[in-house]
Amino acid sequence: MDELHFRQGLPDDAAFLAHCVCEVSGGVVDALLSGLLPGVASEDVLSMVLRDTSSHFSHKNCVLANLGQKCVGLLFAYSAREQNIPPLMRAMLPKKRLEPLTDLLTAHVEESLYINTFWVDTALRGTGLADALMDYAKALASELDLVGISLFAFRKNARALAFYARHGFHPVREVFVPSELLPEAGAGDLYFCER
Repeated sequence: MDELHFRQGLPDDAAFLAHCVCEVSGGVVDALLSGLLPGVASEDVLSMVLRDTSSHFSHKNCVLANLGQKCVGLLFAYSAREQNIPPLMRAMLPKKRLEPLTDLLTAHVEESLYINTFWVDTALRGTGLADALMDYAKALASELDLVGISLFAFRKNARALAFYARHGFHPVREVFVPSELLPEAGAGDLYFCER
């Protein structure tokens, strides 16, 4: 991990960031954005959103872990005060899509750093990269003087849950996951770890 360094996401990273978020979202991105713009894939819509800086769904809240020039990890996180549904999202998305996902999109622990997306390249899982990225998140929570870190995880993601438990996360409440919109996702919970 000698070459590992972290950098803030840039507008030019938006397509890569969108790909990573879609990969770990459990279908949430598609449930929200599929067919929103005719002929434009959900991932491409998310890429446009991530280029904008008017909400917390922005590249400005993404930290990329690079080995040399290759991006191998992503921490998409922000103060839990921002874990809400932005006005633009409310204006753009049909109520029937947004309302069932409200609990999922707003779940957080007050005064925490909220991790929206935690992604590590599959080839580097088990190498310590995820630990380094989580250490970065803990340092960021401390820098922002937040009480800890909160995140959502699906119960069926055993590998992620074991990793979070090893880092001191514990479930604080169940989060409603609409089975009609996310049939493959299953149940999930909000997790918290003190810094």
